[in-house]
Formats: sequence, structure tokens, C-alpha cells
Amino acid sequence: MAADITQMPMNPELVAACNALGYREGDKYMKEPYCLETIKDLIRYLRREDETCDIRRQLGAAQILQNDLIPIVTQYSRQSELLETCIRLMVNLTQPVDLCFSKPEMKGDKAFQSYGLEILSHQQAYKEAFGDEDFMACLAEKLKKLLEKPWERRREDDTLLMERILVLVRNILHVPADPNAEKRTDDDASVHDRVLWGMNTSGMDKLILYIASSEGEQHWCIHAAEIISRMLREQSPEVIAKAGVSTAFSERKKEMAELEAIREREREEKRARQLKLSSRHSRFGGTFQVKNLKSISEYDVIYHRKLPKDVNSISFELDKPLLKRPKHRLPMQDMTLMRKSTLSIRLFLKDFCLLFLENCYNPMMYNVKDHILHQRAQENDDSYYLWTMRFFMEFNRFDEFQVDQISETFSIQTFHYVQMQILKYLEMLTTDKNELTNWARRLHLALKAYRELLLTLNTISNHPDETVRESAKVVESNVFYVIEYREILLVLLRKYTDIKNTRTFLIDLVDTTHLYLKMLEKYCKGKKNVFVQKKKRKKTKRRKTKRKNEQGEAAASREAELNESWDNIAGDLSAMLQGREDIPENVVPFDAASEQPVEEQRADTMVRIQHCLHNGQAGDGIALLRAAREVWPDGDIFGAADIAPEDEFMALREIHFTNLNAGREAPAATEEWPEEELDDEEYEELEAENDNRAEEEFHFGVFVNQFSHSDILRNYVHLLESFRTNTPYINHCIIKMLHRVAVDCQKAPKLFQISLFYIFHQVLNDPIAKTSQYKEIVKFAHYIMKEFFVMVPKNPKIFMELFFWKDNKEIFELAEGYGAAVRQSTGGDIGDWDDDLKKELTELFNQFREVQGPKDAVDHIMEKISDESKTRKQIIRQLVNMDLIGGIGEMKRTKGAKRVAIWREEQVEELKSLFAEYREADDIMKNIMDDLIEPRPRTHVVEKLLELNLIKDKKELYKKKNRGAQRRRRRRGKGVEEVCMMHLNGLRNVEHSVPHILLR
Repeated sequence: MAADITQMPMNPELVAACNALGYREGDKYMKEPYCLETIKDLIRYLRREDETCDIRRQLGAAQILQNDLIPIVTQYSRQSELLETCIRLMVNLTQPVDLCFSKPEMKGDKAFQSYGLEILSHQQAYKEAFGDEDFMACLAEKLKKLLEKPWERRREDDTLLMERILVLVRNILHVPADPNAEKRTDDDASVHDRVLWGMNTSGMDKLILYIASSEGEQHWCIHAAEIISRMLREQSPEVIAKAGVSTAFSERKKEMAELEAIREREREEKRARQLKLSSRHSRFGGTFQVKNLKSISEYDVIYHRKLPKDVNSISFELDKPLLKRPKHRLPMQDMTLMRKSTLSIRLFLKDFCLLFLENCYNPMMYNVKDHILHQRAQENDDSYYLWTMRFFMEFNRFDEFQVDQISETFSIQTFHYVQMQILKYLEMLTTDKNELTNWARRLHLALKAYRELLLTLNTISNHPDETVRESAKVVESNVFYVIEYREILLVLLRKYTDIKNTRTFLIDLVDTTHLYLKMLEKYCKGKKNVFVQKKKRKKTKRRKTKRKNEQGEAAASREAELNESWDNIAGDLSAMLQGREDIPENVVPFDAASEQPVEEQRADTMVRIQHCLHNGQAGDGIALLRAAREVWPDGDIFGAADIAPEDEFMALREIHFTNLNAGREAPAATEEWPEEELDDEEYEELEAENDNRAEEEFHFGVFVNQFSHSDILRNYVHLLESFRTNTPYINHCIIKMLHRVAVDCQKAPKLFQISLFYIFHQVLNDPIAKTSQYKEIVKFAHYIMKEFFVMVPKNPKIFMELFFWKDNKEIFELAEGYGAAVRQSTGGDIGDWDDDLKKELTELFNQFREVQGPKDAVDHIMEKISDESKTRKQIIRQLVNMDLIGGIGEMKRTKGAKRVAIWREEQVEELKSLFAEYREADDIMKNIMDDLIEPRPRTHVVEKLLELNLIKDKKELYKKKNRGAQRRRRRRGKGVEEVCMMHLNGLRNVEHSVPHILLR
């Protein structure tokens, strides 16, 4: 990989140390007398290396591990101290390259990148040497002896040696393969395969299985998961599961079909090239001078190519270079390597997987997840959990499917965990740009795990055992009911970019989406009503309407009281802070007997300080502030420890004037109608409004319609561009989604896009387009093109629309004409204005254009215009069309402006008659609201009654208190309880109402 890298000259001290280790005599290695001390010196050298890892690179170039360390371990394994020291040095030398250059500034530096490639080439040479079966046997024997010791008899050195052996095996397997250097084909033994075979012959694989299944070795579960994932990372679960099964004939038949398709393509391409050749050879070639076409000079253009049939078609763009994308915007490359090992390796790995599933999978996955959730693992170790879950659940599906072997990871909790990991990785992919590749890889792992969970759920749903199918229905109903599970694929499809994600990720995402929609469609079929969860906007109760003058008077009165109390207490505060007067002692700022934790009583203490200041207790306020500062020093909420007297005085002043009760105000107190006047049904309505979740009837077509977004369709078309290299199944998934959008959702115009038409052109001109491989694409292309040419006579400008992706508004205007969407939103009456009505509108606008007040010009026009059917939007649109105003924004109400309800004369008379009829009723407002011909908000009706002087106070409209005493007590008790709870919650959140200066 980096064989051409110039090696740096070796340090003389390192040369002497390497020579002091020992030498070979034939097949034996003879160590020097000071071999152990020399190895310790090398460890000390590595500890003092610089950022360029110069010592590590020099030792790698000297091949010390292949020539010295492995022979020492093999032939002197009985010498415990020497063996342990050699393993310690090996662990250091095989440390992954990413850990050697982990600083962010190193990753983009070309010099450090070259150093990393040099170390990687050395480690790949190490890995080849680790294929020695004798060496692996020595490690396995030492690890076996340590595992045989009971945990209470193990010394600290034994535990440390066990960890080093596991880390060394992990480092060996972690070294990536170099296919260009190995030049191995499928069904051949690679370097990685030889290491795996050494683990098999030495029994190391059985020791890993024992560690994974043993209850006494749970603390090594993360190491076991990492080693197993590295062992199987190049393997396909399907290939491993089918190893040794008598499917040779079907596989051979499949391979023959693929070869025949390739040969057919070559024959058709050759035939197409021959048809393009003319029967008569053109003898005209070389250089031509094009008349009447000047070059950049004053002479005619010189043309150096074969003369085309049409001279006017001469093009100078044949040698034009393609537009290059910047390096930071290049598509992300997938570095995953998948290969098919030789049959003996596959059979060994199959036995290993079967033993792991039978004995280790459930206990190990439980322990790994427990370590991750309780933060006993290293950061991002959850990727090994996701990989192991995906691989072995897929292996179980292709082998003899047994639900009990994967029961630990098949549950709704696992779905929730994977879904949360996807959201976490997606967020980090956007925020942490320095680790873009790593987060993209983890996101892909989580997506594969989610896909495998769906495949396993689909398999269990079709299980022949009725009991197993019933258990799957519980998980299935949750997956389709919860909104987060339904929307996660939509989010991933809309946020996909080739800069942050690989093409393989998009393939797996399209496959997962196809599978989910297929399962959801099957789940909804045959059911009359399917209810799912939906998000609902949290409705807030209407606040109590007060007149502006009352609010102003209350605020002014409150401010005057605070100023007066501060003037009375400011002198005492100043004297006490300067030491002229005594301050009370032994003040406790928290309630030790309270059930509320001390950390949550800071808000209560702040309120107590303010209460002391308001009541003129200056000394108690200062004492509480200083005592609270000692109890809660974090964040300097009550001031810094060395705060100056002047700053302490200003902090107390700010506490005095701050409205700390704002965050504790109960929502019930802001209700327009008294809390006690609400009956049980109204209470239930208010509680339902505060809930953030609700249920709705699910319609599969409405859900599929969400996939018709242009960003999602763009990604599908982008993947269809590589239809020749895609598998037939992926092409089917793409066409199925486009078919759902075009046919099921009736949005074929969304697919009138030039990039998709170009793909159709390539497919139709492909030599084997009529074969079954592309038959589905050809059929869909004919349908889309037919729909396109049907729409051409209606809109000749549709050819220009091919260059743009379209939303719902645009496709509606393609069929109905430009501006149809606006006409539909305004009732379709933009042109339904005769000359008399236009003249009337102009006169009314000129009359009221300068009006000021709560009603604007449009409100006055609506009151006076003869055609009462005209709405506000229609009037504003017509004003724009008549150039009376510059735009809709001129008539737009300012933010926070009160909407004026227009009361026509007949509506006012109706309100008067209804009030006269129901003024003696128990519930006046309910009767009036029920009988109004045009529904209006309750507040608007109350304001109009006050304006007409039909009532003096809105309290006259409250319900009459004619209910039974028992029901009234029950209702009031409920209201008091709710108010108390709201006050308690507000008291806990009072910190959010404290000014920022107090929380510094």
C-alpha cells in the first residue's frame, strides 16, 4: 500500500537495541542475555516518541516483530516475564493508526497522512506474520491458563495480561486488508483468512466463545464483541449460512445466467457498433479550414477532425474537460470490503456462528447493552453492538430460523434503541464535520440493524407456528403505530447527500423503505380502520382578557410600591454590607425536612430572599443570600465567593425588583371563565388539549404521498442512474416507489424531469432493454412518456419545466394553467369582478386608505361593499390586480395586531334578539353561541355585547350556580388540587424567571 514511501534513517540506539535481542540459527532463535531488558528499553523508546511516531516507523521498517518478537514468544513461551513483556510491546506496535494520529489537526495534514500510510503498511506485514499457527497457539495456551484460574485467585497482573492478549488479537484482526497487494480472488485464502485459520487450529475461537457466554467474564464482553465483529467483517451472513449446503447446482445456474447476460450485452454492443460504420470509407480526413467562421485571430477557423456529414454541426466541445467537483464536495466512497473465502474457512466460520448463536448471543448482547447504557464501555462502542445484532440476526434468518436464539434483540425496546441511535448519528453527522466519515459509517450500521429488525419481523409474521405469529403482532403493531418509527425513513431520505453518505447507504435505505412500505401495506389490508399515533400541537388556554388601562394602572401601582419599599430598605442594606450594622447568623437557606432535594430548593431560597427584602428585613435577606452562596456555589447563582459589597448591593436590588412570581403563575388563573364554572366535560377537553399526542385514522395512500417530495424523488432518480450496476431487486424497489408516486398518488407530472428522461433514453437504447432484467423500467418509461405527451397540448411550456423539480403547486399549475393555484386559494373569483364592482372598490379604497385605528381600509371596505360574499383575501388580491396597492404585504396585519370581526347590521340585530331571548337562561353564552347563524369566537361575542351596552360586566354572562352542593364541592376540590400542582410546578421552574445577571 505504501511500499514506495522513503524510509527514514534508523536511530543508532534502536539499531543496537534490535541487535541485542537475539539472532537466528537455522530454524531456531537464540536470544541474547539481555533480551528482556532490551525489550523494556524499546517500550520506553515508544513511550517517548514524537507526534510523527518516528520510533514506531523505524521499528516497523526493521521488521522487529516478524524477525524477533514472534520467534521469542514461540520458542520461549515458558518464560512468563519475557512472554508478558513481548506481548506488551506487540500491543503497542499494533495500535491502530487512527489512535496514533488522533488529534484533529493531524487528519488533514499530508505529512501525517503519509506517516499513517507507512505505519499501515508495516501493520499489514505484521498481520501476515501473525498467521503463524504456533504463535497463535502460544497466545491461546496462555489465555486458557488464565481463564482456568478462579477470579478470586487472579492477581492484578493476570487480569492485565488477559486484557493485553485480547487487545492484541483485536489489533491483529483490525488491520485492514490490501487487495491490490494480496491479489486474491474469491474462494482463495487471504491474509485475514490465514489469521482466522490460526485461531481455529489453536482453539482461540473457542476461548472467545467462552468469554462471551460466561457469567464470570462479563467485564470482557465488549472485547469479545469487537473481536467477533473483526473476525467476520469481510463475510456475508448469507454466504456463511449456506456454506456446505447442497445448492451448487442452483448457484451454478445463477452464475451461468449472469455470464450469458454479459455475453448477450457484448454481442448487442458489437452489432450496434457495426451498424454505425459506413459501407464506404471516407477518404477525406485531416485538417480543414472553415470559411466565414473566424477564430480568435483574424484568420478562419482550423478544424482538425473528420469532416461531419453536416458542416453546420461542427462542435468544439469534444475536448472540453468535465466540470470538476471540489475535493471537499466529492462523493463519499464506501471502503467496505466483502469477499467470499475458501470453503474450509466458510465452514469453520459457520460452525463458529452456530455455536455463538446457541450459547453466547443472548447473554453477551445483554451484557454489552448493559455496559453501553450504564457508560461502562468506551465511547462509540455501540457500533459493535449494532454490527453484531445485524450480522447474527441475518445469519439466523438464512440458517434454520429460531426465534429463541435472538430473543434478546428482538423486541420493541430494541427498535426504540436503534431508532434513537439513528437520530443521534444523523445529528452528529451535521454538527461534527471533523468526524464525518466515522459518523456516516455508524449511521449506516444503525440503518442496517433497523433493516434487519424489519426483515426478522417480516419472517416471524410469516412463521408457520400460530403462537410465534401472535407474538410478532405485538411488535408489529407498535412499529406501525408510533409516529417516530414511520417517519425515520422519510427523514433519512430527505437528508441524504452523496457528500455525507455513501452510495451503498442509499441502496440500503431504498431497500429498507421498500420493505417497510410493503409490510405496512400488508398490515393495513383487510382492516377497516387502522389507528396510529400522530403529533398534535399543544393548545394553550385563552388568557384572561384585561383592558389596557387596567393593565397599565396595575403595573404602575406595582412599580410605585417596589420603589417605595426599596427606598426604605436601601439605607439598612448599605450599612450592613459596609459592616456598620450586624447581620443575623445561623441562617439555613434550605428545608432539611422537605422531601424536595436540596439541589432543587434554590428557587425557593431566591423567593425567600425577595420576600425578606419586600418586608423590610434587610439583615435576613443578606444572611440568606450569603448562606445560599455557600450551599450552591456552582454557577455563581447567588454571586461569586469574592463578590464586592457594591456588586452584592446591586444583586440584592435586582432580586428586589424582579418578578419571580411570573414563572409560578398557574395557567388556571389566566382562564377567561372562572375555574369553578367548568364542568367535567370541559375539564376533559382541557386535559386533552394539553396532551402532545393523539390518535388518528391511518390511510396508507396519505402516508405514501409523503414520499412524493422532490428531495426524495431526486435521490431515487440519482440511484436509478446506475441501473446497469444495480441489482434487479434494487431497480425494482426504485421503480415501485416511482410507480406509487405516479399512479397511486396520481402525481406523474412530478416525474417530468430531464434527468429521469435521459435515464429512460439510455434504458430504451440498451442492447438488452427488452429482457426481463429491464422490462419493468421500460414499461414504466412508456407510461411516463405517454402522460407527458398527453399534457404537452395543454401546456406548451412544459418542455422548460423538465429542468426543474416540481412541488404540488407546480404540478397543479402544469395541468390547470399558471396562476391556477392562486385562483383556487382565493375561491377562484379573481376575474369575477364586473366594472361596477371594480369602480365601487376603487371609491371605497380611496375613501378609507388613510384611515387609522383598530380597523384598516380592507375592514371598512368589507363593511360597505355591496357584494357581501367577498372575503378579505379576495379584496386584497383585486386591489393588487388593479395596481391600487403595490403588493399583498401592504395590507398585511402587523404581528400581534388584533383581528377585527366585522359585524353587519343584520348580524347585530340577530345578536340583540338572541340576547333578549336567553338573558334569563342558566347559560346565556352557550345558547347564543349555539344559535348564531355565523359562528364566532366567544370573546368577540362578549365584546360586542359590551359595545352595545346590553351588559355592564361580562360577569353577567357566567353560568348560574344552580348545581348540587356535592357536585360543586367535587369540582372545586379538583380545581384547587390542579391549581396547587400548577403552583408547585411553577415554583420549581422559577429559576427560568430570574434575570440572567443573577444566574451568572
